[in-house]
Amino acid sequence: MEKSEAARASEARHRSANNQQLLSALARLRSQRAEDPETARQLLWVSDAVNLLGLLERRCVDNQVDIADILAEMAPVWRGRQPTRSAQSALEVEPLPATDNVASTVALIAQELVVNAVTHGGAAGPCTVTIRLKRDGDRAELTVADDGPGFPPGGPKERFGLWLARSLTAQVRGNLQLQSGPGVTARLEFPL
Repeated sequence: MEKSEAARASEARHRSANNQQLLSALARLRSQRAEDPETARQLLWVSDAVNLLGLLERRCVDNQVDIADILAEMAPVWRGRQPTRSAQSALEVEPLPATDNVASTVALIAQELVVNAVTHGGAAGPCTVTIRLKRDGDRAELTVADDGPGFPPGGPKERFGLWLARSLTAQVRGNLQLQSGPGVTARLEFPL
């Protein structure tokens, strides 16, 4: 009996998610053997990004993914990537189904913003990172805020994470704003 196109697409997504899970595990294992701390950090970043994309594949139904579900599952992973810092996370998300393209891009932006908040917001001590997601008509807003010290004098340095978040923002025709003091709030507004 011939499989329907929907069944074939589901199987392809499942195989893709399994492959991404394997790649994520390999990068994570390689990071544990890296002698250079920066190399280990970069490999963990790759592991998390691939893991996130695999999660999106597993959660995708009819080319739709609920971004809130992705954030809820990934927040503890992102927080756990900073074992020397005491960071808590608070989620205030409402269901937000989006196309798989929008969901994957917003999730990658969230990953960069949360990891930056944990890393820099918690640099001086314990911090709380709050992740909010809400819908307003045909637009949505993702906010990542920390209660850390805020930007250093002169503002944030545009390193890879912030550069990537800004680049991905253009892909979803969004607007990313950063506000400091005390703490940092990153607000992404994007159309659905």
